[in-house]
Order: sequence, then C-alpha cells, then structure tokens
Amino acid sequence: MIAAVETAGYSRQLRFKIELLLPEMAATAQALWLHPRLAELYPRFLEAMHGIVRASVPLMEAARDRCRTLAPEDPLAAAIIGYFEHHIPEERGHDDWILGDLRLLGRDPERMLRQPPSATVAELVGSQYYWINHYHPVALLGYIAVVEGYPPSLEGVANAAKRTGYPNEAFRTLAKHARLDVGHRYDLDRLLDRLPLAPEHQTVLGISALRTADMVCRVIEELMAG
Repeated sequence: MIAAVETAGYSRQLRFKIELLLPEMAATAQALWLHPRLAELYPRFLEAMHGIVRASVPLMEAARDRCRTLAPEDPLAAAIIGYFEHHIPEERGHDDWILGDLRLLGRDPERMLRQPPSATVAELVGSQYYWINHYHPVALLGYIAVVEGYPPSLEGVANAAKRTGYPNEAFRTLAKHARLDVGHRYDLDRLLDRLPLAPEHQTVLGISALRTADMVCRVIEELMAG
C-alpha cells in the first residue's frame, strides 16, 4: 500500500535515505494488511494511529513556537515558520476522523482515550519534542516526510475494507490520507529544496526520518504480536 514519488535536491537526498528502510516499511505494511486476523487488528491499528495523529498539531505548534524564538538569529528557523503556520490548520481534527472510524466499528473512543498509549508511540512522538527543543525544529520535517510521505493507495484501502468485512466508511481516515498526503508530500519536498540547510541540518533530517520509519514499523509489529 506504499507508493513512491520522485523528487530532487535536498528532498531527493532525504527520500534516498528513507528508501533505505522502504523495503522494511512495505513488508511491515503488507504483513498487516494481509494478516489473517486483520478484522481483529484493524481497530487496534486505528487506536495506535490515533496516539500518533493526535500529536501532529501539538508537535507542529511546538516547532513553530521554537522557530519564532530562534528566527531573529537563525535563517533556517525563519524559513520554516510559514510552513508550520500553513500546515497546522490542514492537519487539525484528523485525530477526530479516527475516533469516528472507531465508533463505526463499535469501539468506545472515550474508553480508549483513558488508556495510556503504548511506550513505543510515546517514544516515536517524544523524540521529536527533544529534537525540537534541544537541537533544531527542522528535525520535525524528517518525521513529517515519513508519516505523510508514504500514504496507502486507495486500492489498498478498498482491499483492506473487503478483507475485514467492515463498512467502507470505517476506512475514511485512510482514504482521506491516501488523497491528501500526495499533495502534502509535494509541498514538503518543495520546501526542503529551497531551505538554507547546512550539513548538520541534513544529518538531523535523516536521523529523524530513519528513526521515525523504524519506530512506525515497531508500532505495527507490536500490535500484530499482541
């Protein structure tokens, strides 16, 4: 269910690094979507994804605020404020989409919200707060490059719905991201290609992206093993 798009410049360098883990990402995704217990696993997948998606806007707000602090003496921070200001409204409410999907599956979102997210989800998101506040907020762009850069295909979403027997409406979040994230990836890659990135910034982008890809795989592997 993972698609790839060609890019150039700094974005292409970052995509090349991510593609080192693309086989693992694709294999993990395939293992989930072809799992014989997919109907059982899909609600748990949504719950795990909610733990990640609910942090999207707060992470970008933290990065935006840190950029504003750094901007007077940091051209890179100044250059990415606008991206976060534009993208935050685009991502707002996506966690509510997931709650709606869970309701259609007969799950109680309020009960889920009372449960602590997995330590792996906390580690995945928490590492970004560290890089934002203790290194540079540009690191978050590596995270976004992964979580928004490789959406499921609409065909894959439809096949998953058929395999579970659940209504198509319970796959609304995946279907919407299959459409929206193509444009979001393009916007991010265009931004990366015009940023004043020093070698150390390119390094942290790669570290953040590769760590994110690895942790997302771990989240899925854990829910399949549970």
